[in-house]
Amino acid sequence: MRITAVSYLNTLPFIYGIEQQAAVSSSAAAQCAAGRSEGRLLAGGDIVLSLRVPALCAADAIAGATDIALVPTAVVPQIPGFSISSVFQSFVSSDRSSATFTPRIITDYCIGAEGAVDTVVLLSDTPVGEVRRIYLDAHSRTSVQLVRVLAREYWRIEPEWVSAASGADNVAPLAADGGRLGPGEAVLAIGDKVFALRAAHRYAYCYDLAQEWNRFTGGLPFVFAAWVACTAAGAEFASTLNEALAYGVGHIAESITGTVNRSRDFDHVTAHDYLTRAIKFGLDDRKRAAMRLFWEKIIAPG
Repeated sequence: MRITAVSYLNTLPFIYGIEQQAAVSSSAAAQCAAGRSEGRLLAGGDIVLSLRVPALCAADAIAGATDIALVPTAVVPQIPGFSISSVFQSFVSSDRSSATFTPRIITDYCIGAEGAVDTVVLLSDTPVGEVRRIYLDAHSRTSVQLVRVLAREYWRIEPEWVSAASGADNVAPLAADGGRLGPGEAVLAIGDKVFALRAAHRYAYCYDLAQEWNRFTGGLPFVFAAWVACTAAGAEFASTLNEALAYGVGHIAESITGTVNRSRDFDHVTAHDYLTRAIKFGLDDRKRAAMRLFWEKIIAPG
């Protein structure tokens, strides 16, 4: 079973649960170190776990190079066969007879937020209503789509969008240069870059995109990524994966230090607060409704 995921702080409980399900050991991880540069890692048993950056995780799902992937929400409609009407439907064995496979969201878990998420923000020294230029973080397609939706429909601004050149980064050089922006400028930052920028400069305004979405929609949560079956085999593995994820989410404290394949070591107190307060792992009906609404806005803007 080929499983592709992202190895970030917010996925530690998921990776830990999969490792426990597959009985991964440190020695098994060491044996596969040669393949780690490509994100390929033998997890144990019949599971092959690929830990990738979000863009490559999305590419695997779109190309059908994996059975199951933790897919950024904005990318799910790009997977061949996607249908907004069937993406949440349960897979049954008779579906195997179909000529084409319809991708399905298959677990009860996601990377979500029900208010502020802390790590997806728009930073500026200018009020958002006066922002005229936004520098984008190319590492997150979902965050880029989300800030565009909010700009168009909530903040009612039409800024110049500045994307980094292929393979480049708008955010890291800004942090290294003291984090200062010009009048009317803002920068979209995600993950650790948020902390780097805010350490470099005290911004007058910090707009948390998950919280802004919550206000814009009248209280809906936001889902940044969900588990998608990209093949029939992946769909049939759903219950096993769901059990593994449930175990990991039920052992968040252990996952912070016990995950073999974590990207780096994290401060336990800070990580535990973030994973138990800011991130909401359960995929419920309200989050499904939020995903549908977001898809409608990025597929047919306005």
